[in-house]
Amino acid sequence: MKTLYSILLSLLLVAMAAVGVYSLVDVDATTSKTENRDLAKKPAFSIAGLFDGSYISSLEKYYSDTFPGRDALLSANKSLNGFYHFSGGGESNMLVLDFSGGVEQGGQALNPDHATDAEKAPETTDSDTELPPEEIPVSTDEPDEPETPETPETTTPDDEEEESHGEYTTAGSIIIQGDNAMDIPTASNDIIDSYAQAVNNLSEALGKDVRTISLVTPNSGQFYSDKEFHTGIHDQKAMIERCYSGMNDDIVTVDAYTPLAAHKDEYLFFRTDHHWTQLGAYYAYTAFCEAAGFEAVPLEKFETGVYENFVGSMYTYTSAYPQSEALKNNPDTLTYYLPIVETHARYYADADFANSTAYPVSVVYRGITEEETNKYMCFLGGDHPGMTIECDVPGGKTCLVLKESYGNAFIPFLTSHYSKIYVIDPREFNQDGKPSLDLTELVKEYPIDDLIVINYPFMINNKTYVNWLNRLVGKGT
Repeated sequence: MKTLYSILLSLLLVAMAAVGVYSLVDVDATTSKTENRDLAKKPAFSIAGLFDGSYISSLEKYYSDTFPGRDALLSANKSLNGFYHFSGGGESNMLVLDFSGGVEQGGQALNPDHATDAEKAPETTDSDTELPPEEIPVSTDEPDEPETPETPETTTPDDEEEESHGEYTTAGSIIIQGDNAMDIPTASNDIIDSYAQAVNNLSEALGKDVRTISLVTPNSGQFYSDKEFHTGIHDQKAMIERCYSGMNDDIVTVDAYTPLAAHKDEYLFFRTDHHWTQLGAYYAYTAFCEAAGFEAVPLEKFETGVYENFVGSMYTYTSAYPQSEALKNNPDTLTYYLPIVETHARYYADADFANSTAYPVSVVYRGITEEETNKYMCFLGGDHPGMTIECDVPGGKTCLVLKESYGNAFIPFLTSHYSKIYVIDPREFNQDGKPSLDLTELVKEYPIDDLIVINYPFMINNKTYVNWLNRLVGKGT
């Protein structure tokens, strides 16, 4: 290590000497290749500019921009920054970030200018998107009172040979590989077991007349990251299998993993956002139908639409780092699938559907403009504490969906099979500043046939979220 520091110090001294020599030449640069921008021009002197301060301010900016050797120093700093923070160095665009529990688990904000609470995150957060008054969105970010997972138990890695997707440095919660960003969950077997028990508690509390269906879907890291990020403690397939093994026998478990793995060469997950595409949600829907006894609507029966230039949450979380520019410069395309039946959807500030003000919202919204950032909000208008969706399905069943934002792209497919859909976001109830909700009382007032619980691996490894599920039936702390 001492040798390394000696080398770095020597390089720094050489750079300083080079700057000294360069300063004697006095060559004014007009552009910065490192920053890819025009530099400030030397301001013209004026008495008015001197007295109002504009001349001095412009002069300071000029000398700052044209400091001898500035580009060379910026390049050197970039390389050193890469060495110390990413252990990759040089021009590598491979980035691994440690969130101490993951994006959805909270932890330290990547950008020091960003707030640590998800709802305070700037730029491409859901709260920045403004839809028409009848389409008011709510943030689709994940829990804002997270806890770091317990020390995980290691599962046995798969020994199969896999193609390398690039050189990674250290394990973390977010990785950027070229223009693709992925969040990597870490297993906590104790929390996974408690999540399974929470679903058992929900099922038992609602009684035998309500069928409980559990869907846990993997995210992109399982299919598109290097082996070390989807095996062992990061093996999402193992997480899901363990979760399902802890559920009661009368709970219907949906194997979404198999169809997603079979179609992994298709556009199933966004590159710049942590969600799945609606095509990915569709393949999970086909697995749901198989498990629940429905006939899935063929994909070609849906009318589609497209939103271009979607740059999502993965860019927001990593925007302080140069590797994120690859995300910004290579935005996603969002393709949506419209329900094949007529629907009437409303959202509420709480689950008092009879007395709360109802706001109309589209199941799939087609009016998002190019300027609006979070195009994933086209699904249900974002996250809401409570929703009802009436569907033109005569004699159909009624269901209640407990979900986080992964469920938003999935629910539109349910409109072909249920006459009425109730939607509850567990993150919005039974905590400080949130309305109370007793799910057993709700179901007495609004009888349902199916309870559908849909989540992804970060949530089944999140103790706080598990507690929120339990609080819905009086089991939480």
